[in-house]
Amino acid sequence: SSGINAEYGGKHFGMWIIDEKRIVDQVYISDDNKPVQLNLLVKFYPQDVNDLIQDITKHLFYLQVKDQILSRIIFAPAENCVMLASYTLQAKYGDYDPQKHKVGQLGNEQLIPEQVMNQYKLTKEGWEQNVINWYAQHSCRGSSVDRDREWAEMQYLMIAQDLKMFGVNYFLIQNKRGTDLWLGVDARGLHITEMDSQQKPMIAFPWSEVKNISFQDKKFTIKPANEKNEDFKFFTKNIRTNRMILQMCVGNHELYTRRHKGDTLVVQALKQQAKEEKKRKQMEREKLEKERRAKEEAMRQREELELRLRKFEASARKANDRLQRSEEAAEILEEKVKLAEEEAILLAKQATEAQQEILRIRQENAKNNEENLMLKEKLREMEDDAQKAASKAEVGATEAYRLKQELENAKERKNEARGRLMEITQQSVLHDKADIMSYLNKEENLSTAKKEELVQQIENSRLEEMKANAEFKSQLNNVKSALDALRVEDTPTEEPIEYVDEDKYQTLRRITAGETRSRIAFFHSL
Repeated sequence: SSGINAEYGGKHFGMWIIDEKRIVDQVYISDDNKPVQLNLLVKFYPQDVNDLIQDITKHLFYLQVKDQILSRIIFAPAENCVMLASYTLQAKYGDYDPQKHKVGQLGNEQLIPEQVMNQYKLTKEGWEQNVINWYAQHSCRGSSVDRDREWAEMQYLMIAQDLKMFGVNYFLIQNKRGTDLWLGVDARGLHITEMDSQQKPMIAFPWSEVKNISFQDKKFTIKPANEKNEDFKFFTKNIRTNRMILQMCVGNHELYTRRHKGDTLVVQALKQQAKEEKKRKQMEREKLEKERRAKEEAMRQREELELRLRKFEASARKANDRLQRSEEAAEILEEKVKLAEEEAILLAKQATEAQQEILRIRQENAKNNEENLMLKEKLREMEDDAQKAASKAEVGATEAYRLKQELENAKERKNEARGRLMEITQQSVLHDKADIMSYLNKEENLSTAKKEELVQQIENSRLEEMKANAEFKSQLNNVKSALDALRVEDTPTEEPIEYVDEDKYQTLRRITAGETRSRIAFFHSL
């Protein structure tokens, strides 16, 4: 249940506005006309946050509890603050991403209460790193649980409800001896604490032991269910406080009574609606998860095909380069062969002309003896020249033959390179087609899980809850051990030393132990 709470000067009055009355008749207006802030807040807390039905109720409840923990209205030890902050990040950002969620990149949002941060030798970045370390462990990769915002907020509330000050409204009272004490009112009942610490309750009275609640002027009277027991009486400083106590007691007692009865038709309808909404969201999440996985698989196959395509293109470029180089070498060799043949023809022509000139000279020598001596010398020279030309012609013919052989070899290498290129292209195309046909022919095979017996489900649920509690306590102990080594010396702690190792439920068992009569007598003796 919720209501409007009046806040003045940054402090809660502890005043809940009554719907039937005007607000100006209920709120105190100071002489300097300072503004009064009205807040829509949760008025009555459930005994178990799992009793909350609608998602919007859970979300608004989470926001209020988080604000109360950060402002220290609800005390939480340092290790609990770290765990709670990690679920705050999970609720706000979703699954952990190491590229996005780094120290200094989480904005200016307050994660740890200032009072807790001042007790340890850690910078703001150090606290953020501790929180991120636990945040990274909440990722749903490989988990069957959808760790969305609703899941993270419920984990936050389940940890917060184990804190001793969770859901407790405190009022300043006095017993008949005039001793100042704190009266705590919550979903479980009434409990009394000393003034020095609201976390150290001494006695408690569950709602099952309370029959009637009333007040007269500044005296408040609670009648026990067992009429043989003495009335539980205390005093307040003003009637307004008594009205507030009465509102909180009546509302929490009524909710306690409802919890021990069957659900009304309205509650059953809300639970059925919430169940259907949860099922619908689950189906949507499964659909989105299936689409995400299919998209990731398609991206993976696309990247694989692109990689293979790049390799194929690189191989084709290399083969093409080799083919081009072979063609260029063949053209050069062909040009050299052509030049060598032309040079050989020219040299052969020159040799023929030289032979003809020798023959002509010899004929003229026979006719002219007088010129024979002179022509002999010239003849020898021309013979030498003719011999040299013949030698060059022979060498040219040999070189032309060698170049022809190299040209034929180059053409063979060119044909081999072109064949290799065609082979690579054909193999790659066939392979890609095969992969694509294989990918298109994939089918999903879904297996159905066997149903278990109801008794076995309950037993498994209980064992899982025990295991989860043990793991959570182990995690808290690890965080606490790490933080204790960094605690600033001589810094007072907010946790009472006497009950530092006692959790909320151990405290409840201790302060409700014994008969109601003895607890009432103990209260009056304080």
